Amino acid sequence: MMGAPRALVQRVHSGAGGVFGLLLFVILLSGAWSMAHEDLRTWFRGPAALAPGPTLPLTQWLEVASRHGLTPEALHIRLPDGQRAVVELCASANQCTLELDPATGRELAPVNAADILFNLHKSLFSGFPGRILISLLGVVLLLMIWAGSALHSGRLQDLKRLRRDRGLRVLAHDLHSLIGRWAGPWLLLFGVTGALSGLGALGTVALAGQAFPGAPQQAFMQLLGAPPQVEPQAATTQALDLDQLLHNDAAAHPGFAAQSVTLHRWGEPGAWVEVAGIEQGLPSTAVFERHAYRGDDGQPLGTSSASGRGFWLQAFIAVQPLHFADYRWLPHAGPLLRAVHFGMALAAAVLVLSGLYLWLERRRLKAGAGWQVLLRMVVGGGGGLLAASAVLLCAGALANLGLLPPSVLPGCFWGSWTASLLLAALMPPQRQPLRLLLSVAGLAYLSAGALHLAGSLVHANLVVWPIDLVLLLGGASALWAVRRLTLFTRTARAADANAV
Repeated sequence: MMGAPRALVQRVHSGAGGVFGLLLFVILLSGAWSMAHEDLRTWFRGPAALAPGPTLPLTQWLEVASRHGLTPEALHIRLPDGQRAVVELCASANQCTLELDPATGRELAPVNAADILFNLHKSLFSGFPGRILISLLGVVLLLMIWAGSALHSGRLQDLKRLRRDRGLRVLAHDLHSLIGRWAGPWLLLFGVTGALSGLGALGTVALAGQAFPGAPQQAFMQLLGAPPQVEPQAATTQALDLDQLLHNDAAAHPGFAAQSVTLHRWGEPGAWVEVAGIEQGLPSTAVFERHAYRGDDGQPLGTSSASGRGFWLQAFIAVQPLHFADYRWLPHAGPLLRAVHFGMALAAAVLVLSGLYLWLERRRLKAGAGWQVLLRMVVGGGGGLLAASAVLLCAGALANLGLLPPSVLPGCFWGSWTASLLLAALMPPQRQPLRLLLSVAGLAYLSAGALHLAGSLVHANLVVWPIDLVLLLGGASALWAVRRLTLFTRTARAADANAV
């Protein structure tokens, strides 16, 4: 145990869990859904939202952009890929608000409901300060992993023991130990990448002024690479064929998957084109993997990549794809790793929830102060988030059928979560609405999965069937948990009656 007294490690583990456990549960549960953010956007649009057919040529997207008031002089085009199903036209890489059908160029309605859980995980709706807070929670998670590993080190029986017939407390203890041992490497990944995601950005901003006094933007230029120097050439009568440029780029870089095309100074003598994407076998993002070409004749100007940039810089760049389960740089193992990543995130949320239950039970048995307040917060905040996310998805499935207007979806989420918090605050500790919230979550998840899957079968569009499967399994698991809680409660009451 690295020389630390066991009692101290126990206090650190339980104390950190009691103080930060609810926030960790919220971050982990919303983080699991954030991994499927683009798939959720497709799910909320519905199976009939996109027309079948091939993607329009890039040249036509310039005309579409002009119709929507975007000038080609500085245009960023996000291409559809394995995760993103639509084309996005943007004034810059950070200002993408226009989503279009790839086959027709038709403007699509925004899918704001899919961003709720993503923004909750990313910043708690608090911008950059929220990112820093979540990164600090990553540090807390690492501390709890260390303490938990120290407390359970050498206990091989924890790898397979799950006693279901010894009461709820024993089941929660075994489940906590089981998940902690098997999911340990993934928990470390969540903690390290989560901590570096925000704190790394904060450190970059803070150190940029020290490294380049008076010109901190040069630090980001060195990190991302300076734009190429383009010598103006004589005007050509024929415009550059952007589709042929993409074809040539794919031939020159066989392991590269293009995700976006950016036009710089288009129509001017010094125009150039940037193709960004993902390099096979390299954990990076399109921000760092870029190929530059002349805008007049398509001749290459240079490349920018995370490859060869040094171990620590490559590790920093890999944080983003590893944290959000973006394994497209592993085309064969990527889908399996993404599924395991999602499952481990849900398991981590269950780990935190079981730990909170054990902490509350110890405080209750010892008549400790504050356990009733935390109980209400856990039931209303944690159970309420589970129910609210289920209601949001069920409302989304109903909106796809035309039974609800899409504009009410955010209100369904916030109204459900607020109602759960109020109900938990008003109910006494012995009658907390946990089973009610789990029942709502189970029925809503089952309904959402079944309705969306039925619509997908009708339109022969099963692109996001894994989400429907997760919803069906999640709903069944929630209802199973309600049944187990009911059985445990009846058994405990019968034991108390016999004791009297």
